Amino acid sequence: MSNIRNNRGSVMVISLLVLLMLGLIGVAAVQTSNTEMDISDNYQRDMKSFYIAEAGAELAIGVLRDSLDWREGFTDYTYGGGMFTVTLRDSNDTIILRDSIVIISTGQRGAATTSLELKLAPRQPFDWGAHGDDWLTICGGSLTDSWNSDSGSYAATRLLAGGDVGSNGHVMICGNADVYGNAGTSEPGELDIVGGARVTGDTSTIAPEIHYPPIPQSEYDDAIAHTAAPAGFTGDYNYDPATYNLQIQPHKTLILSSGTYYFNDIQVRGSIELAPGATVTIYVGGGVELESFATVNAGGAPGDLLIFGSDQDWKFAAHSEINAAIYAPEMDFHMTGQANLYGSFITNTVHDAGGSQFHYDRSLRKIKFPGIFDKVSWREI
Repeated sequence: MSNIRNNRGSVMVISLLVLLMLGLIGVAAVQTSNTEMDISDNYQRDMKSFYIAEAGAELAIGVLRDSLDWREGFTDYTYGGGMFTVTLRDSNDTIILRDSIVIISTGQRGAATTSLELKLAPRQPFDWGAHGDDWLTICGGSLTDSWNSDSGSYAATRLLAGGDVGSNGHVMICGNADVYGNAGTSEPGELDIVGGARVTGDTSTIAPEIHYPPIPQSEYDDAIAHTAAPAGFTGDYNYDPATYNLQIQPHKTLILSSGTYYFNDIQVRGSIELAPGATVTIYVGGGVELESFATVNAGGAPGDLLIFGSDQDWKFAAHSEINAAIYAPEMDFHMTGQANLYGSFITNTVHDAGGSQFHYDRSLRKIKFPGIFDKVSWREI
């Protein structure tokens, strides 16, 4: 009997120890669970404060696009169950970041705070010989190359390189066309180089997608209100101030003095020249036609003639020539063959029927659009 009682006592002690261990394990599990919940809760608050800070930065960028001089920022702006404060400053004191803007956005959600620093630089749109947002086709013995009008003439500075072309959609290079430069698209499988065509530089179907925003209507309205036409005209021309339509007849020449011009439709059968030393900006609300052998700024520096276009078609006929930087990201660009294009061309579509030549002016890289920004750096601080 005594052994039985001893065994029962041992069992009771062991049971109590087991219960104690289970209790300790339970307490530890609860504490671990609470700790994990606290970590998860803190992480959620941190992530929410991060997204709130990011939203503040994006809102500031949106306001800057509409008002370039805006620097007021936001203070304790309520958003997403929290708030953000945004400050902006110019970085003209730093040569590398000259003309750029530094944005610091601080998001707060509960006790969690996240601060982000973004640096914006004005976009340099003219990095291409030709770029079409939707698609680009160069065929039939066409050619691209590059030169530098800051250093000399086309003949003196020509390189069989740098004549880059690209699109966010389909790129077709065919029929013995020569691209002396790179060719790329952001759409996998949408780059075709066929029919004896060649690209001497790099090719890519995973290039970064690049979207060029259209020119705001406010800029067109300002150009209309302050157009230099016809006061800045010299020569032979047909111009209707009621419709803003311009025609240049064969063997006639219009000379433009410095200034900003607005035209609706432009038809050139003769030539348009710039006055000596002139720099000209043209806004085009309608279409542009260069007939065979028509010229615009022939032999001049493309950077002296900046042309903004809308969503209408432009057509350049055989043996026409233009020296300009053209920014018309909604425009469909058609060449019927053997046109000569010196400068850079940013459009919606590019279609070359054959034999045209794109001579990219490398000096155009220095042109910046102050109202269009690219994020050049981003970090959490």
